[in-house]
Amino acid sequence: MPSSTRKDGMPLKDPYKVLGVQPTASESEIKKAYRQLALKLHPDKQSGTLTDAQRDALDKQFHDVKDARSFLLDADHAEAKRKYDANLASERVRHAEEERRQRTMSSRQKRLREELLMRERMAASGKTSKTTTASGENTADRFDVERLRKEGERLREEYANREAEVELARKQRIAVERATQKLAREDRQVRLKWSRKRVVGGVHTKQSLTKIMKDFGEVDDVELLGSKGNAALVTFVDGSSCKPCVEAYRTSETMRATFVGRRKIDDTARGEDEDNDVRETTTTTRQEDIETMEERNLRRAAER
Repeated sequence: MPSSTRKDGMPLKDPYKVLGVQPTASESEIKKAYRQLALKLHPDKQSGTLTDAQRDALDKQFHDVKDARSFLLDADHAEAKRKYDANLASERVRHAEEERRQRTMSSRQKRLREELLMRERMAASGKTSKTTTASGENTADRFDVERLRKEGERLREEYANREAEVELARKQRIAVERATQKLAREDRQVRLKWSRKRVVGGVHTKQSLTKIMKDFGEVDDVELLGSKGNAALVTFVDGSSCKPCVEAYRTSETMRATFVGRRKIDDTARGEDEDNDVRETTTTTRQEDIETMEERNLRRAAER
């Protein structure tokens, strides 16, 4: 009996198809399928009216079933089975992607692809009109094959370019969707940082932070940040909960809350404007004080 596996340990026949099970079948399902086929194909169960050729065919099928069961369940083939399953999964993904492309392909793209395949088949088979010269050389055939080859290359390049454009547009769309989702999530987030010396026990947990943040709104998620154990990222269900949280802890000595993303930039810019206003007001006040002192000195000199 020839070997049922290749040199790399992979089976010559798909063991799942041989046993009639899905690639996702469990060990018990594989054993059940094997028992049913083994009982059906075992040489002792065959009819005495079978011809030698029929017996040989059933005997080969019986050995295929045994080999398939061995490859899928024996520990000796565990590594080879893992690679085989990975290849099957990759092939399924490739087929699914090809079907997706077929569904999304425009009618013109489909026509170009079908025409390309047809021309390549014609060029490969050499079935073109023949005009044989006196020297026996089929120059018309050679001309047609060369022309079809160039045309095939052109169509293949055009098809590849269109596929690249579709793929690029898909990636750009996904990138925009992810960026939009990220911004939308950041609009619902605040970053907390606290002093461990001022916190009972020195640390906060997800549960304790969730309980505290519920005063401002429903909490969607809490993620502890860093290795020091004094920072966290809180995501509210509603973005309107962020502002009262930040305002409540703006001057706190125990914990500070800041916006995340574009709201942080807006808040920082607003804070800088407020600082500038304070500095301008202070300068104006000082100037007014100086002018008042000068006027007072002049008044005193006039009185003297």
